[in-house]
Amino acid sequence: MEDKKQEKQVMKKNSHLLIWWPVYAVLIFVFVELCSLIYMFFHEEDFRGIQPPEPPNMYSSSKYVIGTGNKLGTYFPAGQILANYFTNQQENKKGGFIAEQTNGSMDNIYLMQTKRIHFGMAESRIAKEAYSKNKDIRIVWPLWLDVVQILQPPEDVVANYVFPGSGSAFLGQKNSSTVRTSKEILNSLGLPTKQEANIINDKVIDYLSEGKLGFVMIQAGIPNNTVSNSLVFYRCKLVNFTQEQLNLIKKNVATSVDFTIPSGYYDESQSEISTIALPNVLFASKDTPNELVEYVVENLIVGCDKLKGRFKTFETIPTDRETVLQIVEKIGVPIHDGTKIWFDKELNDSENGGKKQ
Repeated sequence: MEDKKQEKQVMKKNSHLLIWWPVYAVLIFVFVELCSLIYMFFHEEDFRGIQPPEPPNMYSSSKYVIGTGNKLGTYFPAGQILANYFTNQQENKKGGFIAEQTNGSMDNIYLMQTKRIHFGMAESRIAKEAYSKNKDIRIVWPLWLDVVQILQPPEDVVANYVFPGSGSAFLGQKNSSTVRTSKEILNSLGLPTKQEANIINDKVIDYLSEGKLGFVMIQAGIPNNTVSNSLVFYRCKLVNFTQEQLNLIKKNVATSVDFTIPSGYYDESQSEISTIALPNVLFASKDTPNELVEYVVENLIVGCDKLKGRFKTFETIPTDRETVLQIVEKIGVPIHDGTKIWFDKELNDSENGGKKQ
């Protein structure tokens, strides 16, 4: 009798669970989602704002993805031109290349390591440091010099300006090497690190022209459209460093060299500007197929004259073997096997009197 009573109680308890289990499941789901939102709120910096599409398998993707940078710099417009040119040169138009807007060098290294891009653009300093931690990185080809161009407010808005100005500043796109360069320059000159302005890219120059920012840092190939527009249409100026300041900066900013922007380069009222520059590279993983790298190098070099007509920055891209190998050796990151194979084929063609170029 007692056993039957216990059996009824168990059945009653089980029937209670059967009736209410959907409610319990919903409550558990809501609890988990709430915990996730709370975690993301307090760890917002851990989540990247730029997430280029991740193909199911890197080399079976219908598009070859080139990680570039943001619209203020040179990487993105240059990457778009390269992607379009590489695609147009394909005999078989299936697939093609696409330039993805990212946060620049450091973001591209991350995206390469997580197999979200096939090629990436990076400042040589960042590529070298990444190679010390990840031996899979290879240089495909050296690119142009990144020139540090620091914009200051117009003279009629901020009189007697002294770098780094007052208030917050735009040190560069989040997760970009430009931010690092900004901080290293400030540290080199014994200046406190400026508070980073949280402004969308499209509003940065507006804020600077109104004197709401101390400076805007642009690290890019020249000429740069953002710098040009800022000087011509917004009356902003470029910061000019003394040689003493440059010597201090070069000690703290690895791989940097002296660079002079000639007077009148952007605007007839622009004076000669003394600053620094850093080399850039196109890189890939050592696992990127040699044939794909050969194709990219072939079209980059053979089509260099056409590319210069589209984008003046391409004029400083080295095209001869000796210069390329010297730059790569100085950076300290191995060159890709696909590039080596292309060099060998070019050498053989030259010896046989039938150079491709």
